[in-house]
Amino acid sequence: MDAGREGMADDLLAFIPNVSVNIDNPRYGMLLHQCVSRIPKSGIPIQLETRIRLKSKGSLPGVVGLTTFLVEGYSSRGSKRGAIGLHTVTFYTRLLSQLSDKAVMAVMAHELAHAWLNEHIRPEASKRREEDADLLAEMWGFEPELRALSEETEPLIAD
Repeated sequence: MDAGREGMADDLLAFIPNVSVNIDNPRYGMLLHQCVSRIPKSGIPIQLETRIRLKSKGSLPGVVGLTTFLVEGYSSRGSKRGAIGLHTVTFYTRLLSQLSDKAVMAVMAHELAHAWLNEHIRPEASKRREEDADLLAEMWGFEPELRALSEETEPLIAD
């Protein structure tokens, strides 16, 4: 875990014991800490290796966060994926910067829910998977944040 994450370490490691965090922005680091600290401790943690990172922008228009799940032998867009059971949770700062803290926490809870649900390479392709992630985030107590996100954004059209 990166330096400066000690305050987040206990909650994050309880929820995701095998995590690598690369968030060098204090706002998003604080919001991730607040988000993870609110996830109920009684649940089953994410056991697979998980990487959480920030990027300026992604390749999918309008997507502020994306959780991918890599499986050995799975191929996407011609590139072979070699890691077994690796989640990568990416938050795109160019779009996140336009959202309130509440809405950012909704995005974080939603993407962590995808990781918990072991979502796969293209979570945006299934409306049902998006609903499942929102439902889990609601069960974790993020309903006000999800409402704020809904008020601040336009829904993506799912396949």
